[in-house]
Amino acid sequence: MSFIIRKANENDAKAVADLLVSVGEVHWRGRPDIYQAHMKKHDECSARALILGGEYGVLVAEENGVVIGELIYKITAREADAFYKARKWLYIDDLCVCEEARGSGVAVALQEEAERIAREEGCDALELNCWAFNTRAEKFYEKMGYVRQKSEYEKIL
Repeated sequence: MSFIIRKANENDAKAVADLLVSVGEVHWRGRPDIYQAHMKKHDECSARALILGGEYGVLVAEENGVVIGELIYKITAREADAFYKARKWLYIDDLCVCEEARGSGVAVALQEEAERIAREEGCDALELNCWAFNTRAEKFYEKMGYVRQKSEYEKIL
């Protein structure tokens, strides 16, 4: 598999939105009590706004002119206060690779580019969240060197 990683442009909006359908399916299957069936995190219009908006960065993996993966991130900073130290980190909001390209190194390459951007931006970490039901993603992130930062708990009534 031969692919490139690049920043998304507005022409990638539909492809990014389409990839996010599978993200929605994973979440719905894992927590149908929270997520809508067949939901899209972004449609083409909101994906275009995300790409052009500047608050988030969007990376895509492309093979032969076709987008096969995406990573959405945000650089976040916090000023020091009486409790916290000042810090800056890259938050990964979303990572998805089309089913046909999974296991081929696309997700690793997207993660490595996010890490390169984080270092270039002076970040001290990359952070993300992962639902407990998404064990495939958990294993991938652990393989990439992530460690559990905290745990959240719930009691469903």
